[in-house]
Amino acid sequence: MARVYGIKKKLSLNNVDEKIVKEIIGNEDLVDVISRMERLLDHDMMREILDSCACGGGQKFLEQCKMIGKDLTGKSLDEKVNHLNNNIFDWEKIIFNGNNLLTGILSYKGNEKYKCVCSAAVKKGMTVSDLTGDKDDRTMPLSYCFCCAGSFRCHLQLQLGVELKTKEIVSSPINSKGQKPCEFIFEIL
Repeated sequence: MARVYGIKKKLSLNNVDEKIVKEIIGNEDLVDVISRMERLLDHDMMREILDSCACGGGQKFLEQCKMIGKDLTGKSLDEKVNHLNNNIFDWEKIIFNGNNLLTGILSYKGNEKYKCVCSAAVKKGMTVSDLTGDKDDRTMPLSYCFCCAGSFRCHLQLQLGVELKTKEIVSSPINSKGQKPCEFIFEIL
């Protein structure tokens, strides 16, 4: 997950000028960090940095994704998507859009609102997932979710046997105060 320390490290690894790094990190409030990244970085660099912060979901889950992919070997992409939608995770939906695009939707529900599962700290005493509630008047910029999209992308690559690139973040609970699910568009490479 994209945390301030990891973002700072990735900025340096991508040869971002130290003055810009300091400006982006600023007060170390994650919402503010992401807002400054949007303003100060090229969109593709920002996407790559946040995507590279993706958590894998744990070794056990990655092994499960690999096994699913192995079981689906030899099937068409339509058949694989259909299998995932109907047999694997009830909180996950994949839509094959054609034109080499997939839409992935993660729908975690809680108290009639969509929730975010990210546990990264926004500031002391508050996590990213807390932003789906009403107790803070700020919202996380959608671009933060390139991190979660990167994780979902990795899982889908293992399951579908195709290489993907995150194209767009359509919506997220932390940007919509829980009104919309996580929705990502992936490009099939």
